[in-house]
Amino acid sequence: MRMSEQEFYTSLRCWQLPMDERRIMPTISWNKNNNKWFAGNLLKAIREFNMITPGETVAVGMSGGIDSTVLLYALDYINRYSPLHFQLLALHVETFSTEASAPISAFAQSLGIPVKILSVNRQGDLPEKGICYTCSRLKKGALITFAEQNQIKTIAYGHHADDFAETFFMNLFEHKKIEGLNPVSFVAKGNIAFIRPMIYLEKKTIERMFTHFTLPDLAVPCKYEEKNIRSHYRDLLQQFGKTARLQKPAKRIVEACYPKKTHHEI
Repeated sequence: MRMSEQEFYTSLRCWQLPMDERRIMPTISWNKNNNKWFAGNLLKAIREFNMITPGETVAVGMSGGIDSTVLLYALDYINRYSPLHFQLLALHVETFSTEASAPISAFAQSLGIPVKILSVNRQGDLPEKGICYTCSRLKKGALITFAEQNQIKTIAYGHHADDFAETFFMNLFEHKKIEGLNPVSFVAKGNIAFIRPMIYLEKKTIERMFTHFTLPDLAVPCKYEEKNIRSHYRDLLQQFGKTARLQKPAKRIVEACYPKKTHHEI
């Protein structure tokens, strides 16, 4: 039996905004066109890679960016209108900035999804280089610790097909190996899975979803943000698609690495 929303909030001791401070979002309604647009590809990834067990709690790592915002919305849609039902929890980790916490909390709760804000106690001075890497490791560690303490087995990331393709090119040319992002990665001795349900969705699709569903811009510019080598491979992917005149080149790369051909409908 699925827990009620109130029981779920109480059991996880989630911080909430007062009801009168929640931003009311449009009701998520079913549309048959959404299956071909994005829902079918989400279910395809979830089922092919055994990402989610019915009834379990899926924690969504929320950065405030477009990708994680769309992921939370899309998983809520799947949870409402597909045969697969699970509990959603939004997680945000504060590291070098706390500005995104309030808008992320308001958005998640407007969807009726509980949210937890985690704060990392940083020690020492900021590193002169590799701040993005340090921040990423701190966030991942905090997510794993929280998941272990609350018996959560699955954490969802907002990585998509373009992220996979960029990583594929980086590994090919920088490290001489053929490998992209893993759709499912296990940590904590295999007890916790990091999943990427949007692995078959391209960035352009996610941006269109963000606009179409009038989702809020939760991103707060980070003054420590670095321009790294990934940006060069992002440009390479775009040029590759134009030169080869390919539609959805990133998704093609994902499907080449995982060549199962299935279609899932809601």
